[in-house]
Amino acid sequence: MLVGLLLFAVFHPLCAVCAQTYSEADLRAVFLLNFPMFIKWPDEAFESVSSQFRYCVVGSQVLSDSLADVLADETVDQRRPRLVAADDPAAWRRCHILYLDGSFAYKGHQVLSAVKGAPVLTIGDSEAFARAGGMIALVRKGGKLRAVINRAMAEREGICISSKLLRLAILVSSGSGR
Repeated sequence: MLVGLLLFAVFHPLCAVCAQTYSEADLRAVFLLNFPMFIKWPDEAFESVSSQFRYCVVGSQVLSDSLADVLADETVDQRRPRLVAADDPAAWRRCHILYLDGSFAYKGHQVLSAVKGAPVLTIGDSEAFARAGGMIALVRKGGKLRAVINRAMAEREGICISSKLLRLAILVSSGSGR
């Protein structure tokens, strides 16, 4: 029920007021749940066809709690989702989606270095994160959450982002002004 209401609030163009009734963490959790509908990971990202889809959150217990609620009783790309404790850099490489909270932005370089060469979709909450080598940033623009995407970084790790998501996003490249 929460997921359905949040999806309506996030994606319905006339429901900016609806989105305000949910916490920022709830809205971000719904984005994290839905990104896999628009993203394809390389086959080697999964040990088997029945492998779980692993989410990791670094630096935000509030988002972890919201994501755990949103993931309950859901499937992600026909897989059971699992929220994994992400306090160990070695564990980051086993995530499919790794979210780095802005309060841990100082760890951005460490996180990106640790997952380099692995098919881990890295998501942060500032445009600077995407420009520094992260793949997606969820940022506030005009009162709404928008995806800022560094497509080249995703492609480098074998992650393919659908044209539907790219059309809705702000596209950036590493170290660029735009």
